[in-house]
Amino acid sequence: MSNTTRILVVSAALIMVGCLIAQKDAQGTSTRTSVQEVAPPSELALLMRNMAAHADSVKAAIARGDRRLPPAPKSSTTLLTATPTDGMHIDPITYPTLSKDYEMKVAALYKARKEDRGRVYNALVQSCANCHGTHCPGPLMRIKKMYVPLADR
Repeated sequence: MSNTTRILVVSAALIMVGCLIAQKDAQGTSTRTSVQEVAPPSELALLMRNMAAHADSVKAAIARGDRRLPPAPKSSTTLLTATPTDGMHIDPITYPTLSKDYEMKVAALYKARKEDRGRVYNALVQSCANCHGTHCPGPLMRIKKMYVPLADR
């Protein structure tokens, strides 16, 4: 092993050890925390995660050609009343309209014929994208991955 390689290995080890050791203040308590303090998710954030999990399971059922879809999420009925994340602005005009659109799309999905489910499911996903394009754009990348490919007719 060359001297340069040895120096690099020792330097890397020292840097790693230095990062792992917490600095102590005068009383001997740590001045850095190793665990990030994160607020618990809001009601609305938990609801959206539940809705996304439902969409994932429906997408899988459609891909498998299942005769039945997974049960609709009952929690989506609280879409208009769930408490949003602190600091999140929910527009009182567009949000209720987009929420109702989502609920109508879920109902349409469960009424759709098996051969129409992909198209109706994609309309449901589009309703999610429409709302998140207005209110909370963070999940848009994940939403774009939810669409099912449709065969050309």
